[in-house]
Amino acid sequence: MEAIDKQPKVSHTLSYDIAESAVVFRMAWYVVASQPGILLNEYSEAESQIFKGKAMFTTKIGDSKVTVRVWVEEAQKSVELAVFGGSETAMKSYMDGLAKQLQSSLHKYQSLKEKDKSKLGRALVAKTCWDKTILEILSKAPLSGIYFDISLGREMMIKATEGDEVHPISLTTGAWLSKIESLPRDKPLPAEIATELAKKTVEWKKETHAVITRYL
Repeated sequence: MEAIDKQPKVSHTLSYDIAESAVVFRMAWYVVASQPGILLNEYSEAESQIFKGKAMFTTKIGDSKVTVRVWVEEAQKSVELAVFGGSETAMKSYMDGLAKQLQSSLHKYQSLKEKDKSKLGRALVAKTCWDKTILEILSKAPLSGIYFDISLGREMMIKATEGDEVHPISLTTGAWLSKIESLPRDKPLPAEIATELAKKTVEWKKETHAVITRYL
């Protein structure tokens, strides 16, 4: 945090009037992380009655590697998008685009029926699961976290597409859980399986984005 706060920064802070701050956090996460060439590198959600969520991503703006931060605080009913480390002109243009997209998404969410809000919320959880899975694979984390995120993402996508035909994600995630469930949970995935799973997770992300865009 201290290191990036010393870098050039451009940010936008938006207020929201939505009861579910966790949904706002995941919407902001989606707006940032649905951009091409961006990777999650850190996240946290406060385990308390007052929601706080933070997610950090890396991407490129032109030739500059930058850090993008999503920060939601329920106490202030605010969501901050910030980008660090590039030229201020380029970062401002990038951030203006993100802020405009997030503002539009927040308005669209408020206009949805409750049933659709519920489906969208679940698809947004699945989106975060796939990003976390890729982070865990790249950082060679133990299988336990990967298995949990795939299981949760699968459950959320089944509920997000309830009433549709059986979604391909529910089939392929089920097959992958069967494939890895016998492996040691306290060790990273073998390299070949990890590479194959990372590629498949990118496909799940794209398919999940397609569901989210029905609503946003």
